[in-house]
Amino acid sequence: MNPLYSEDMKKTLTTLLLLIFCMLPFLTYSQTTDVVILDSEEISRFKQLISENDEARQLYDSIARLADKHLQDDPRPLQKIYYEGLLQNNPDRIDTRKSLEDIDKVGDFIYASYGNDKDKYAQKAKAYVTAWANTYQPDGNTINENKFTPIFWAYYLFQDQFSKREQQQVEEWMRKIAQAQMKRPSTPNNNWEAKRHKIIGMVGVITDDEAMKDYAIKGFKEYINTAYFADGTSNDLKQRDALHYHVSGLKPTISAFNNLSPFDPAFDLYSYISPSGAAIQKSVAYTLPYATGELERKEWTNSKVKLDKERAAAGLAEYQPGMLFDPQDALPMFEWASYYQPEYYKLFGKSKPNDNYTAT
Repeated sequence: MNPLYSEDMKKTLTTLLLLIFCMLPFLTYSQTTDVVILDSEEISRFKQLISENDEARQLYDSIARLADKHLQDDPRPLQKIYYEGLLQNNPDRIDTRKSLEDIDKVGDFIYASYGNDKDKYAQKAKAYVTAWANTYQPDGNTINENKFTPIFWAYYLFQDQFSKREQQQVEEWMRKIAQAQMKRPSTPNNNWEAKRHKIIGMVGVITDDEAMKDYAIKGFKEYINTAYFADGTSNDLKQRDALHYHVSGLKPTISAFNNLSPFDPAFDLYSYISPSGAAIQKSVAYTLPYATGELERKEWTNSKVKLDKERAAAGLAEYQPGMLFDPQDALPMFEWASYYQPEYYKLFGKSKPNDNYTAT
């Protein structure tokens, strides 16, 4: 199941490292739903880099320390996730967030494994994958099930730790999740569609299911054509009147293109221009002046969504109409976009990646 990387699709290792290292602060306090997947050749270069470069070594050591802290922890899987559509102070959502810390831990295990040949991270990741696969019952909620991304990728990366029977069990569970997403009678044409097709595409490439892969590729193209516009705006922006959700649609889309295109070049849709003239690349560029602070944007002023009004009425500060968009909120999305456009590296205090560490 190893994907084949064509030469013209390989990016610089430095850019991939940027994604890992810039995600580090976010991994420490919030559930992550995306991880950077490296192939064996890139992992070898990664190990060489951290052996030769002190800054890279320090960054890697920070990731490894996070993972080591969790080696004695036990998984906390749930049969049902209570998250989407609930206010942050809802008791069920609060309890769910405690279990979703498992997802952060699995992401830490993945990143730590890139620089360490020991099996301790793989074995612990397996325990988390197995626990959730044996407990969670798929229900087709896209926002909730999108959070399993690191679980899916941990299974792929550490597949040799699973027996044949365990592989069958985990893959059957993953297929049920993807099939539930495919069978949804309707889905909002915004960031929900981005996450839905990401789930289906991931399961498709991991289980080598051509029907799922084709479904996701066609779905992403239709999503770009109908949920984004030639001026760089999006349905998310128009429905929620918030750049927060515009970014929420772009980030999973770009991460999917990044991780899935090595399996199938048809997923490489970052610069794809739809019949309507929309393109993910354009919508990323639309966000740039707000990420640099050149422009300010008042959020939620004219949101058409009930949940946003409920959040404001509940007194949640970040959802008050007129709240200024925080440029920091755009950085995770630009981390992924820098894979395709290294010039976005400057947003993280660097002029450009060091040419000494360019993959050849």
